Amino acid sequence: MMKTKRRIEALPDLDPADAEAFGRAIELYRGMSQENSEQVDHWLRRDGWLQAARYCVAGCQTSLVRPRLWLTLPMYVEPEDIETIIARGPDRRGEYQAARLLRRMLKAGLSRFEPQPIEALKARATRRAQQAAAPRGSSAISSSTATEH
Repeated sequence: MMKTKRRIEALPDLDPADAEAFGRAIELYRGMSQENSEQVDHWLRRDGWLQAARYCVAGCQTSLVRPRLWLTLPMYVEPEDIETIIARGPDRRGEYQAARLLRRMLKAGLSRFEPQPIEALKARATRRAQQAAAPRGSSAISSSTATEH
Protein backbone atom coordinates (compact mmCIF):
# COMPACT_ATOMS: atom_id res chain seq x y z
CA MET A 1 0.00 0.00 0.00
CA MET A 2 1.43 3.39 -1.00
CA LYS A 3 1.28 6.42 1.25
CA THR A 4 -0.53 9.50 -0.06
CA LYS A 5 0.67 12.24 2.33
CA ARG A 6 3.96 12.72 0.43
CA ARG A 7 2.15 13.43 -2.81
CA ILE A 8 -0.16 16.04 -1.28
CA GLU A 9 2.84 18.06 -0.10
CA ALA A 10 4.26 17.93 -3.63
CA LEU A 11 1.21 19.80 -4.95
CA PRO A 12 1.41 23.23 -3.25
CA ASP A 13 -1.19 24.83 -5.58
CA LEU A 14 -3.87 22.35 -4.51
CA ASP A 15 -6.60 23.85 -2.33
CA PRO A 16 -6.35 22.31 1.19
CA ALA A 17 -10.04 21.27 1.13
CA ASP A 18 -9.52 19.53 -2.22
CA ALA A 19 -6.35 17.82 -0.98
CA GLU A 20 -8.19 16.54 2.08
CA ALA A 21 -11.13 15.31 -0.04
CA PHE A 22 -8.76 13.60 -2.49
CA GLY A 23 -6.94 11.86 0.36
CA ARG A 24 -10.21 10.60 1.84
CA ALA A 25 -11.39 9.45 -1.58
CA ILE A 26 -8.26 7.35 -2.02
CA GLU A 27 -8.72 5.75 1.39
CA LEU A 28 -12.46 5.17 0.89
CA TYR A 29 -12.01 3.68 -2.56
CA ARG A 30 -9.18 1.46 -1.32
CA GLY A 31 -11.39 0.25 1.52
CA MET A 32 -14.16 -0.91 -0.80
CA SER A 33 -12.28 -4.06 -1.86
CA GLN A 34 -8.88 -5.64 -2.26
CA GLU A 35 -9.26 -5.24 -6.02
CA ASN A 36 -9.86 -1.49 -5.62
CA SER A 37 -6.83 -1.21 -3.37
CA GLU A 38 -4.65 -2.86 -6.00
CA GLN A 39 -6.17 -0.63 -8.68
CA VAL A 40 -5.30 2.48 -6.63
CA ASP A 41 -1.69 1.29 -6.29
CA HIS A 42 -1.57 0.80 -10.07
CA TRP A 43 -2.99 4.29 -10.72
CA LEU A 44 -0.54 5.86 -8.29
CA ARG A 45 2.41 4.22 -10.06
CA ARG A 46 1.13 4.88 -13.58
CA ASP A 47 -0.60 8.26 -13.32
CA GLY A 48 0.57 9.93 -10.14
CA TRP A 49 -1.25 10.98 -7.00
CA LEU A 50 -3.58 13.65 -8.40
CA GLN A 51 -4.95 11.58 -11.26
CA ALA A 52 -5.30 8.51 -9.04
CA ALA A 53 -7.20 10.65 -6.55
CA ARG A 54 -9.52 11.90 -9.32
CA TYR A 55 -10.25 8.29 -10.35
CA CYS A 56 -11.07 7.49 -6.71
CA VAL A 57 -13.40 10.48 -6.36
CA ALA A 58 -15.21 9.39 -9.52
CA GLY A 59 -15.46 5.85 -8.15
CA CYS A 60 -16.92 7.12 -4.88
CA GLN A 61 -19.27 9.71 -6.42
CA THR A 62 -20.59 7.15 -8.91
CA SER A 63 -22.81 5.79 -6.16
CA LEU A 64 -24.81 9.04 -6.54
CA VAL A 65 -25.90 8.18 -10.07
CA ARG A 66 -26.25 4.40 -10.04
CA PRO A 67 -27.74 2.76 -12.01
CA ARG A 68 -27.69 5.63 -14.54
CA LEU A 69 -23.92 5.84 -14.97
CA TRP A 70 -24.15 8.27 -17.89
CA LEU A 71 -25.21 11.07 -15.51
CA THR A 72 -22.79 13.86 -14.64
CA LEU A 73 -20.94 13.75 -11.32
CA PRO A 74 -20.47 16.91 -9.23
CA MET A 75 -16.70 16.68 -9.64
CA TYR A 76 -17.07 17.28 -13.39
CA VAL A 77 -19.00 20.54 -13.07
CA GLU A 78 -16.81 23.64 -13.13
CA PRO A 79 -17.81 25.98 -10.27
CA GLU A 80 -18.00 28.98 -12.61
CA ASP A 81 -20.57 27.09 -14.76
CA ILE A 82 -23.01 26.22 -11.96
CA GLU A 83 -25.47 29.08 -12.44
CA THR A 84 -25.48 28.76 -16.24
CA ILE A 85 -26.21 25.04 -16.02
CA ILE A 86 -28.97 25.56 -13.45
CA ALA A 87 -30.53 28.34 -15.57
CA ARG A 88 -30.83 25.88 -18.49
CA GLY A 89 -32.96 23.57 -16.32
CA PRO A 90 -33.13 19.77 -16.11
CA ASP A 91 -31.43 17.73 -18.80
CA ARG A 92 -30.89 14.09 -19.72
CA ARG A 93 -27.19 14.09 -18.84
CA GLY A 94 -27.80 15.07 -15.23
CA GLU A 95 -25.73 18.26 -15.38
CA TYR A 96 -28.57 20.20 -13.75
CA GLN A 97 -28.75 17.85 -10.75
CA ALA A 98 -24.95 17.75 -10.45
CA ALA A 99 -24.74 21.56 -10.57
CA ARG A 100 -27.43 21.95 -7.90
CA LEU A 101 -25.66 19.43 -5.67
CA LEU A 102 -22.29 21.11 -6.26
CA ARG A 103 -23.76 24.51 -5.40
CA ARG A 104 -24.98 23.07 -2.06
CA MET A 105 -21.58 21.44 -1.49
CA LEU A 106 -19.65 24.65 -2.11
CA LYS A 107 -22.01 26.72 0.06
CA ALA A 108 -21.41 24.22 2.87
CA GLY A 109 -17.65 24.64 2.44
CA LEU A 110 -17.10 21.23 0.85
CA SER A 111 -14.78 20.45 -2.02
CA ARG A 112 -16.29 19.48 -5.37
CA PHE A 113 -14.08 16.42 -4.99
CA GLU A 114 -15.86 15.33 -1.79
CA PRO A 115 -16.10 11.54 -2.20
CA GLN A 116 -19.37 11.27 -0.24
CA PRO A 117 -21.21 14.56 -0.81
CA ILE A 118 -24.65 13.56 0.46
CA GLU A 119 -23.24 12.14 3.69
CA ALA A 120 -20.97 15.16 4.14
CA LEU A 121 -23.87 17.58 3.64
CA LYS A 122 -25.97 15.67 6.19
CA ALA A 123 -23.08 15.71 8.67
CA ARG A 124 -22.63 19.48 8.22
CA ALA A 125 -26.37 20.08 8.72
CA THR A 126 -26.37 17.95 11.87
CA ARG A 127 -23.37 19.84 13.28
CA ARG A 128 -25.00 23.19 12.52
CA ALA A 129 -28.25 22.11 14.18
CA GLN A 130 -26.34 20.93 17.25
CA GLN A 131 -24.42 24.20 17.41
CA ALA A 132 -27.63 26.21 17.09
CA ALA A 133 -29.27 24.18 19.87
CA ALA A 134 -26.24 24.40 22.18
CA PRO A 135 -26.54 26.90 25.03
CA ARG A 136 -24.73 30.16 24.49
CA GLY A 137 -21.50 30.80 26.38
CA SER A 138 -21.16 32.93 29.45
CA SER A 139 -20.72 36.03 27.27
CA ALA A 140 -24.39 35.78 26.25
CA ILE A 141 -25.43 35.56 29.88
CA SER A 142 -23.31 38.53 30.94
CA SER A 143 -24.55 40.69 28.05
CA SER A 144 -28.19 39.95 28.85
CA THR A 145 -27.55 40.73 32.51
CA ALA A 146 -25.86 44.00 31.57
CA THR A 147 -28.85 45.15 29.51
CA GLU A 148 -31.24 44.49 32.39
CA HIS A 149 -29.38 46.91 34.74
